[in-house]
Parts: sequence; C-alpha cells; structure tokens
Amino acid sequence: MNRVKALFILNIILFFTFVSSLKALEVIRDTELERFTDDILKILLTNSNLEVEDINVYFINSNQVNAFVTGGKNIFINTELIIEADDYREYAAVIAHELAHILGGHIFRTSEELADISNRVMPIYLLGMIGLITGASEAGFAGVMVGQAAVTDTFTYYSRTQEAAADQKAVSILCNSMIDAYYLSSFLENLETINSNATTKSENYRSTHPLPRDRISWIQLALKNNEECNYEKDKDLEKRYKLIKAKLFGFTHSYDETKAVYNSNNNQDLYANAVSSYLNGKHDQSTKILKKLIKENNENPFFKELIGEIYFMNQKYNEAIYFQTAAINNLNTENDIYMMMIGNYLLSTKETKKVKDSIEYLKKSIHLNAKNSYSWYLLARAYAFMDDISFANYATAERYFLIGERRLSYDFALKAIKGIEENTPEWYRTYDLIEILKKEVSTNTN
Repeated sequence: MNRVKALFILNIILFFTFVSSLKALEVIRDTELERFTDDILKILLTNSNLEVEDINVYFINSNQVNAFVTGGKNIFINTELIIEADDYREYAAVIAHELAHILGGHIFRTSEELADISNRVMPIYLLGMIGLITGASEAGFAGVMVGQAAVTDTFTYYSRTQEAAADQKAVSILCNSMIDAYYLSSFLENLETINSNATTKSENYRSTHPLPRDRISWIQLALKNNEECNYEKDKDLEKRYKLIKAKLFGFTHSYDETKAVYNSNNNQDLYANAVSSYLNGKHDQSTKILKKLIKENNENPFFKELIGEIYFMNQKYNEAIYFQTAAINNLNTENDIYMMMIGNYLLSTKETKKVKDSIEYLKKSIHLNAKNSYSWYLLARAYAFMDDISFANYATAERYFLIGERRLSYDFALKAIKGIEENTPEWYRTYDLIEILKKEVSTNTN
C-alpha cells in the first residue's frame, strides 16, 4: 500500500496534491491534531477579539520544518515542525508567532508590498490561495507555488522586518496566555541545529524567515520586558501532544525509523508503532498494540478510531462500525470527519438499513462542514444505492462545485432539479447552483 493511500484511509483523509517535477504537497486532516490545535488557539486568543472559528489551520505533510500565514486568517503548519517541537509549548509558540502576523495585519500590508513588486504575479498568488481554500486544491497549490517563486528574492527583506515584529508580539501573546514564552526561543535554537545540518547559506538567504540566531536575540530582548512569564507546563496538554507527535512520526517516517525512535512500552511509543505497523501492512501487530492501548485508556477516542480503520481496511465492517461508534461517543462533540467515516463504514456493508443510517451520518458531516467534498461523494453513492437518483445527482453537483469542476457541477444540477420536490432545501440549493454557474459555464463555452 502506498503512503498517500494509507494517509487517506487512516483519517488524514482530506488531502490535496500539487504535482511538479520536484515534489508533491499534501494538505492533511486529522481529528486528534485539529482538536488539540483548537485548544491551543483558545488559550492564545483569550485576550484578543478573535475566536477559534475565525482562524483556518491547515496541516501540510512535509519533512521540512516550517509554518506560514496567507491572506485572511489562514495558518499552514508542516507536520515535521510538530514532530521537531520538543513539547506543546514550543508548538504553541509557533502558533503564537503566526497569530501575531494575523493580529498585526501583516498579511494585508504584504499584499500591498507585493502589488508594488509585480502587478502580474500577485493575481496568480491570490487566485491560487482562493482556489485552495475553496476546494480547487490542485490549481490552488500551483498558483501559490508560482506566486511564491516569482517574488521570493525581492520580498525577503520586507518579510524579515515583519518576522521581528511577529516574534516580539508572540512573546506578549504567550505571556498573557500563561505559557512560558521562553519556548519560542527554545524552538528556534532547535531549529538552528536542524538548519545547520540541512540547509546551505543560499537556501537561508532565500527564506522569508530570518536566521534563527537573529530571531533568538529579538525574543530574548522581548522576554526582558515580560519577566513574569515562567509558567508551569500543563501536564494534560503535554501528554496529548506527545501522542500526536508519535502518531505523526509513525505516519511520516519509515517503519525502521519509528522502531528505533519509539522503542519503549509507554503509550506514545506504542501509538507510533501501531500507526507504523498499520502503514506497513502489519495489521495484526497494529491491532494487538491498539487493543492494549484501549484496555488501558478506554476513554481515548483516537485509539478506537484507528483500530476501526484497520478493521475497515480488512472488510470487517461491523467491527469497524463498532469501534467508530465508540470513538464518536468518547469524542463527546460532533465532528465532520468522524461522521463521514462511520457513514462510509455503514455504506460499505451494502445493507439497506445501514445505508439509510449512513445517509443520516453523512448529512451530519456536511452540516458540520459543507466543504467536505468526500462526504458529498459518499452521500451521492448512498443515494444511488437507494435508487434516489435525483438526490445522488444533487450531491454530485455539490461535490463538483467544491473541487472546481464547474461544468460538471452545472450538468448534474440540471439533472437533479428535474426530480427534486419544489420548495425543499435541496431544491433551492440546486436552483442556486444553476443560477451561480449558468453565466460562468455559458462564458466558458463561448
């Protein structure tokens, strides 16, 4: 099984790929990581006028240590950064730094600066980000990469000025949130070691971030103005973070690397090896480890989610449904990925009653996140199984709209409108899709 497919199945499912001759980028989703990051954001935003819901965080499957912000309130974090951060406070410090860019309005001013640099490049960059965030992922990443490559050299000095301001603001955010801001400096010291082993001077020069040693001096200066900032760590947050790091390591590093780094019998080591074993086809071994973890941590939904996915992979759908149901109950809050997953498991049984149940779960998933295109895909399949072709066409139209296939969305909406009862929510939405797309499709045809 290839790694991308495994990532998809193992609840890092909403991935987008931009393929070039050099590399592929994957934006991934994971409930455990998203929930933890939201909890950190809640702490950091306590004294601001922003809410967690105002911030969009995207995770990139990459072996490079990096994080950045884009127009609006979008934060992108590479998985390797999470792995390299020694504890949750270093991770929180990185998020605080990116929030400082947003709170300082740096992205707006960056847009103005880039407009002066090149009136032709900037539209490519903006359209790329718009496409990415609204679901047209492949075109989105292509636009982002083209835009960044075109402006990097000219933009470096301007961005570094902002980085200094963001580091100092991050110290204030962390201290006000009762998180020791020393860990921003600590992370950069760690990053400096990584960079000295992995990058050249020319690569550092092209970076929009200044060298870690320069940033450390700025942070130390800011810390002098926040002397009462040596707060104790939150043991629960640290425990959760260790598990997330282990999970990501198992996903993104080889089986042998995982065995070498995570070689004890504590929970995070077992978790890393359960993930790695699964990805390498050792399903029985992974299941055995997870059962041990579940026995000792029965309230943890993420262990149950993972073992459910292994059973699903082996076409043991009833077992998958059992564990995913237990995971949903332990999670305590509704989640679009979890609803999508159990909807998929129920649909896979091809039993009429269970497929009916799958429709309800998939509708919940979409209610929680209308941009979950895979839930729309599964819903179309479920409706088709039940011979409700008009609703299957409607769900397909929604999916194609999200992924940027406007012509196909329009065609399926036209098919759907003929069979959906008038004045129902689905009828109004289908009608809206047709009206939205009519002019665009007509223009492209001409």
